[in-house]
Amino acid sequence: MMTTTLSPLGFIDGPARFSAFELLLLKSRYPPDTAALLLLTWVYVNKRAVLAEDRRYLEVLANGYRHSRDLDTLLAIARADLKAIQLAAEVVLRERIDEQSHPFLRRAIGLATSEGDLSLRNHHILRFLSDLSGVTPAAFARLFREVAGRALTPPSDPSRQEYWQQEEPAEPAAEADTDTTAPSPRETHRWLGWRARILSAHTRRRENRLERDRLRQQARQRAARRRQEEERLQRARQAEAQRQEEERQAEAQRRERARREEASRQEQQRRQRQWQQAAGIPQPHYRIRLALQVLELDEHASSTDIKRAYRRLAQRHHPDRFHGQGDLRISLASQRF
Repeated sequence: MMTTTLSPLGFIDGPARFSAFELLLLKSRYPPDTAALLLLTWVYVNKRAVLAEDRRYLEVLANGYRHSRDLDTLLAIARADLKAIQLAAEVVLRERIDEQSHPFLRRAIGLATSEGDLSLRNHHILRFLSDLSGVTPAAFARLFREVAGRALTPPSDPSRQEYWQQEEPAEPAAEADTDTTAPSPRETHRWLGWRARILSAHTRRRENRLERDRLRQQARQRAARRRQEEERLQRARQAEAQRQEEERQAEAQRRERARREEASRQEQQRRQRQWQQAAGIPQPHYRIRLALQVLELDEHASSTDIKRAYRRLAQRHHPDRFHGQGDLRISLASQRF
């Protein structure tokens, strides 16, 4: 039979020995909200004086985060369990996004300054939370002024032993809800270690973001170069297609002119034959007809046709074109010419 035990905080430990805060995270619908609520209660229990409205504000937040029945549990954890605070910080650091940081910090600042000046602990808790949220010191100072209505003053140096030997004066209103005992050196060392790890994590996240931006920029540049090359090739293809189309049209026009000229020549020859027949003009001498055949013309060719045919024949068969190809070729070309 499985048994359960009562934890030192007064909560029932689960069979797997989860802490009270781990159990809350396990049943939480959204663990970052649960972790943020614990960090806000941490601010609350470290105030100089607690106001009734502070408690009501936490109750409203707890109800919004669906932890209205767990607020007392979270307050007890915030007072006694620094490991839970560390776990909450890691959950917030890992899962919360930058756009959520300012509302969270505004709540923490408002809660810490509701009764007036910050307690010494909340000086450092707020700076710790700003580091956790990735907010720069300058941006946090501006945010503090917006919320608190006054400038953020520097606290004592927590890295010096003298600071932790100081005891904060506690007002009666806060005695029931706060623990003013100074943390041990071990807790101080752990806290500073958290801050160093958080700053390191933010640095890595910023470097990763810069690297992603650089890779995206390179990808955009490569895509732009590809588009430019594709556009250049497209323009070249269009220019080549246009050139071929112009050549095709020019060739078609040339053929059309040649066809019309040939039709005109044939029509002229036909009319000339009709005129010769009507006038009773005899056919040309045999030698003339033979010469016309050599020129690839008929007996009705005009003088213009004869001149053009002679030029073509001269271009094809003039003996000078066969110079250097032997006497036989020159002799044959001379006979043909």
